Amino acid sequence: MTTPFDPAAAKTRLLELVRERAYKDGIDIVLASGKRSDFYINGKKVSLHPEGLWLIAKLLLEKLKAYPEITAIGGLTLGADPLASAVAALSYESGQNIGAFLVRKEAKGHGTGSRIEGDLAAGQKVCVIEDTITTGGSAKKAIDAVLGVGAVPVVIMAIADREDPDAAPFRKEFNVECLVTLSEIRGS
Repeated sequence: MTTPFDPAAAKTRLLELVRERAYKDGIDIVLASGKRSDFYINGKKVSLHPEGLWLIAKLLLEKLKAYPEITAIGGLTLGADPLASAVAALSYESGQNIGAFLVRKEAKGHGTGSRIEGDLAAGQKVCVIEDTITTGGSAKKAIDAVLGVGAVPVVIMAIADREDPDAAPFRKEFNVECLVTLSEIRGS
């Protein structure tokens, strides 16, 4: 007999993995947003780890129960790719049946020239996924592609929220939910 999934215990373990594998402090780095930072959260160090990816997908599926209208999850390649795929796979098991889609950084120069891989239809309700939210710039690129095919982004989700004040305009425009925050990672 399997024990039921415990979201609180899963979040605690995810925080441990983020601290151990993904969070670096006291460094000087330039982020995708172009901003300089003295800390970094490399979501791929957790999303490409077996236990980490499983925990992330299970926790995202828990959050997605509040949005039964959502039928697909995806975001900008590369950070969103493992997340969307894992959620789609586990959603079959949970009966949620959420498809995955991937957004290319630019349209293909061959074939259909599509910017989105996966099936999205006009009016379809989706979750845009990201590994880390700083200003929301990368998620916004995926949102624009989703809107371009007529689908509707209902919620933006991420593994980690850097709690950057420059994300305020993005948060005003979109419903954003993250699995862990910088404050939680730092234990403050």
